[in-house]
Amino acid sequence: MSTGPTPPTDPPQPRSASRFLIPLGLGVIAVVVLEAGLGPVGFGVSGRPLLLTVASAAYAVAGYAFLRGVTVVPVWVLLAVMTVAMLAMYVADPDGPVIGLFLIAAFIPLRPPLRGPTVILVVGTVAYNLVQLFLASEILLVTVATDAGVAFFFLVGTMLRREREQREELARLMAELAESRRAEQAAIVVAERARLAQDLHDVLAHTLSALALQLEGANLLATSTPADPRLVDTVRRAHQLSKSGLAEARRAVGALRGEQLPGPEQIPDLVAEHRFASRGSVRFGETGSPEPLSPEAGLALYRAAQEALSNVRKHAGNADVDVGLVWADAQVELTVADTGNDGIVSSGGSGYGLSGMAERVHAVGGSVEAAALAGRGFRVCVILPTAGQVPADHQPPPPVPDRPGPLLPGSRR
Repeated sequence: MSTGPTPPTDPPQPRSASRFLIPLGLGVIAVVVLEAGLGPVGFGVSGRPLLLTVASAAYAVAGYAFLRGVTVVPVWVLLAVMTVAMLAMYVADPDGPVIGLFLIAAFIPLRPPLRGPTVILVVGTVAYNLVQLFLASEILLVTVATDAGVAFFFLVGTMLRREREQREELARLMAELAESRRAEQAAIVVAERARLAQDLHDVLAHTLSALALQLEGANLLATSTPADPRLVDTVRRAHQLSKSGLAEARRAVGALRGEQLPGPEQIPDLVAEHRFASRGSVRFGETGSPEPLSPEAGLALYRAAQEALSNVRKHAGNADVDVGLVWADAQVELTVADTGNDGIVSSGGSGYGLSGMAERVHAVGGSVEAAALAGRGFRVCVILPTAGQVPADHQPPPPVPDRPGPLLPGSRR
């Protein structure tokens, strides 16, 4: 037997090569500052050491803010601070690390916009070259190597940015694919519900319609001939019950087709049907202000009332019934209690009615209590949270006992 379509699983998220970028960038910044402090000039509180100290601190703070995505200061300001700080470090110590400039070149493509930061990089690189040629007295080959290094790391940053953009695009496409799979599964479920609804309509609705017609004919025959008045009353009640069953079958078909599910607002209709089918006294009371229930919780409450009243008709005949609906403390409580039938069971049952009720109610986070009353009668109490959600720590309650075979007075299947 088919168990329905398997729910789609979310596709695995692509892994990014740039996830190591922040730790790696912080490590390079630490290397630049450490090499500046251990160089020939070193850190100090006056002259060139002071300039080196302040420039290194500014470089480290701006680089850290850039990597952490600080939005208080614009990106181009952070990159400009890093570039000026790198130039000051090189002026203070011409033997300092050029890798600090390379790191700036790698940073620039990572966070748009690119136009302003790229201009800063070009101006900074030219200024660095001038310092190399005129102040540090480096040969032209070293300057060319510096420019080549800047261009290389700029390309590396560009490749990382494109890899990140492709990864984000892939994640978006995979999310769309997962959503399309969910939509496909939902369409399959709708189609299956439509098929089941058609089957139910063909089997139940047609059969009940024919039964209602037959009972209507029997009612006309009984009233037109000298028949026992009790027979007339019985046929009339059976005809009304068949019409109610037909309406219930149509509601079930509508639920499968996605129409509105019955809920607590239809419980008075169930009480009215029971009042018509039973000679006993039927009382209904509702207190408190009704609160919204989820469709599943509303249906569970409706089915519980329907099952409890059906059990009264099957097992307690024309017993008096009290039906109560109480809304309070973020929950709704349904109570169906009867006075019993002197221990005489009017009809048997499969023994699964209360268990099925408990399973349905528990599925929406509620609880069921069903027990014989002291002396005679039976009481069913259903409590549901008005939020309609199953609590995270909700545990299944013990099963409601169903007793096959002979019943004790006041007990109920």
